Amino acid sequence: MAAVPPAVEPMLAQAGPLPDDARYHYEFKWDGYRACLRVGPTGAIRLNSRNGNDLTAEYPELAGGLGDMLGGRAAVFDGEIVALDEGGVPDFTLLQNRRTRRHALSFFAFDLLRLGAEALENRTYRERRDLLTALEPGNPNLFAIPPAYSHADLSATGLTPDGLLDVARQSRLEGLVAKASESRYHPGRRSPEWIKHALITTQEVVIGGWRPGGGRRTGTLGALLLGAHDDRGDLRYIGDVGTGFTQQALDDLHTRLGELGRNTSPFADQVPRDRAKNAHWVEPRLVGEVVYRRFTSDGRLRHTAWRGLRPDRDPAEAKLESLR
Repeated sequence: MAAVPPAVEPMLAQAGPLPDDARYHYEFKWDGYRACLRVGPTGAIRLNSRNGNDLTAEYPELAGGLGDMLGGRAAVFDGEIVALDEGGVPDFTLLQNRRTRRHALSFFAFDLLRLGAEALENRTYRERRDLLTALEPGNPNLFAIPPAYSHADLSATGLTPDGLLDVARQSRLEGLVAKASESRYHPGRRSPEWIKHALITTQEVVIGGWRPGGGRRTGTLGALLLGAHDDRGDLRYIGDVGTGFTQQALDDLHTRLGELGRNTSPFADQVPRDRAKNAHWVEPRLVGEVVYRRFTSDGRLRHTAWRGLRPDRDPAEAKLESLR
């Protein structure tokens, strides 16, 4: 595997208002796992999650999408692993359930970071996109190059960025990302040159404990106790979640958390007594994602629903600052 190029740590976007500016391109936001796809000159591939975990064996079918589009050249792609529903729309829940039920998968490549011997991080976004869209995947159902729209492209069709956001909403997509056309690629940095605007509000959380369920959930989970890290790196309790679980998710979480039990709370602050009652504490190793309606002044998530585990994230990435 020495001929396969090294992984590139992904550049990240900042959340913010959607710019209506001729200096930007606009991409749809995809609901999946961020990944780096590396290809050697022989066609051998390695697939890595955002946090560096090797996913090659977990998604072997994605290797079949490249065909001979690279002509013996090495390449590194930044993109998203997505599971598609019957309408061809990425569905995060389907990706979560893939261990027990197979779904159509695709790698959506939205950036090109190496082609042949040349590293492309110092090329502009516009130049990288031109090189990317010139490629012709062998199987576009497995390896897709989703569109990016310049401000001029939108204007020519009578659309504004907000209008494209409405298209995303109607198509059940997650939102938009605006990328400065002349921006370079900054590995491992969250840059204001990329701005994400989501249609739903989500938060990455660390599971620090769980409460047993009752009624139909007797013998399994009733709620998860959630945390995020403050500026000092301490894990703070930020609320719990008891809805949004499929039966499969409950069973999977119950098994996983049963292997992580500990005697004391992992949170740096005091969990309210009514929330801590009958709690089973766990080592804070599993990262998940919730959707929520608001974050209160007392530091709590409200009206939360579970979206799924995030194996592509490290616990340290779940930060309180992302809630501000």
